Amino acid sequence: MRLEEKVAVVTGGGTGIGKGAAIALAENGARVLVAGRRSQPLEETVAEIKQNGGTALACPGDVTVRADIEKMRALVKSEWGRLDILVNNAGSAMRKPFLETTMDEFDQMYRVDLRSVFEVSQVLVPFIQESGGGSIINIASILGTLGAFQSTAYCAMKGGVVNLTRAMAADLGPTIRVNCLCPSHIVTPMMQGEIDRLAAAGKMDKLNRLFPMKRVGYPEDMNGAVIFFASEESSWLTGNIFLVDGGLACYV
Repeated sequence: MRLEEKVAVVTGGGTGIGKGAAIALAENGARVLVAGRRSQPLEETVAEIKQNGGTALACPGDVTVRADIEKMRALVKSEWGRLDILVNNAGSAMRKPFLETTMDEFDQMYRVDLRSVFEVSQVLVPFIQESGGGSIINIASILGTLGAFQSTAYCAMKGGVVNLTRAMAADLGPTIRVNCLCPSHIVTPMMQGEIDRLAAAGKMDKLNRLFPMKRVGYPEDMNGAVIFFASEESSWLTGNIFLVDGGLACYV
């Protein structure tokens, strides 16, 4: 297995892209700490990993709280004594016109979607360095590279994650590689309301036709890229901004 003996932390690992990433990492041999705010989804992810013969632990906590991030580090260190892979996946979303977005809403999105990537990485990077180096995978969005209607705050934060990735790669090489995945429309609990709205309006076919691949994505569509950037197969790649978008950005 490509990640045998490796240890990974996945934030926002209870649902959606994070859950898929945690399961895929475990299937490829990694021991995985699954972090997130809600205990039940984390335990469900861990149970699924264990049912498939993998190794995982749940760590409830909030990526905007320093003490909770330090708890992740302490748990990984006490259980497995090393850390090789960090997937910064936790995030939030909001669609709201620019002039109607409050500063409180902007600041909350900043704390969850951008500041947490910086702080989680800052807390865990010394441990990755002590372990001999590894890989950080930041999950941003296609809207970190493109603009979108009624998404100014979200675009700003995901754009920040994109350029933070490049700057971290410059600072942390050669021992730690830092890359960024930018998904487009992935069907997750966070996006389900929008999918339901489009389906109710009879517009899902119109959305699917926007993609050269003629469909929206699912969490499992992210897994190949996650495993590639987590593994030594990408050993000379850092600072990359990799679109996982069904081809949407090739002509939009």
